[in-house]
Amino acid sequence: MTDLLESALQLFQSASAAQHSGNFARAEADYLACLGLFRQIEGENTTNIANLRNAIAIVREQQGDLDGALASARQAHTVMEALSDDDPDSELIRLQAWATIGNIQRHLARYTEAETWLARALEQSIRCFGEASDEAAEARNNLGMLYKYTAAFDKAEALYQKALTQLIASLGEQSSSVAAIFHNLGGLEHARGDFAAGEPYGRKAWDINRALLGDEHPSALQDACAYAGILDGLARYTESEPIYRHALAIFEQIYGSEHYEIAVNLNNLANVRWQLGDPAEAEQLYRRAIAVKENILGADHPDTALSVSNLGVLLQSQERRKEARPLFKRALRDFRKRLGEDHPKTQMAKENLSAIA
Repeated sequence: MTDLLESALQLFQSASAAQHSGNFARAEADYLACLGLFRQIEGENTTNIANLRNAIAIVREQQGDLDGALASARQAHTVMEALSDDDPDSELIRLQAWATIGNIQRHLARYTEAETWLARALEQSIRCFGEASDEAAEARNNLGMLYKYTAAFDKAEALYQKALTQLIASLGEQSSSVAAIFHNLGGLEHARGDFAAGEPYGRKAWDINRALLGDEHPSALQDACAYAGILDGLARYTESEPIYRHALAIFEQIYGSEHYEIAVNLNNLANVRWQLGDPAEAEQLYRRAIAVKENILGADHPDTALSVSNLGVLLQSQERRKEARPLFKRALRDFRKRLGEDHPKTQMAKENLSAIA
């Protein structure tokens, strides 16, 4: 039994190192092997099992396997519900399961379910660890991301700013946790359309993570691409294009062709090529982005609808109205269904369809 435990701990360390370096497939394989050993040692319903299922959920999410991630996080939640432990380590594992479930529901545009889990995680983190804890800051960041997607921008900003203050006081500014908040504040200003306000946030997130992790780490590349999106809003396309192309090449090496980060950056690169006078490549890139999003998120997901709408705008600009009209109708239907009538993306889609009718 001692040999099994030692092997399990070695696998866990190997998985953690692989995850930190961005080798998520290796991390998942090692976590799964470690889980198998702990099941032999301890059985099914222990905090170690729940912790490993959380870890597996996170690396699956990082690889774009949202269904697999959600299943693993739910298994972690089920284990913790069967246990009565209320010590700090157990509470952290419980909170991680709730946060992961909520974040994946947000990715899947199931916003009501996501809010239930993420608000619950924030309340529990404050109750167990205190108002000014790192755990509460992380929970605020997660809930803030949800509110950004649902266009509750002021609520998102309040949560982000409180989390940022807490984490800088606790960890200092040179921390990946702090970089995540800067990244999200930049994304919030991008969503509001205030690109000048978002630019320093986006730059700071990228600078922190590439100093900590290296230029080609997936987290640093995500920050780079988010910053490039802000540059697009400022019409600095010649600066953003090489960022997207570099990131796409690395992401394809890491993930293959079917991954959320690839779809997002195909969409953004399409916009750049259009703005720089290459509508033919832009159309090709939009269509690739739509195909990947349909495959990994679903045909009616709001992110899919965004690329559908973008393609429609491109076709309309080329006087290809018969092709653009059904795309605008589809985007409006899906935004209305998933985001509601009052969301800015729904209103945008209504305006696009109205202009072409």
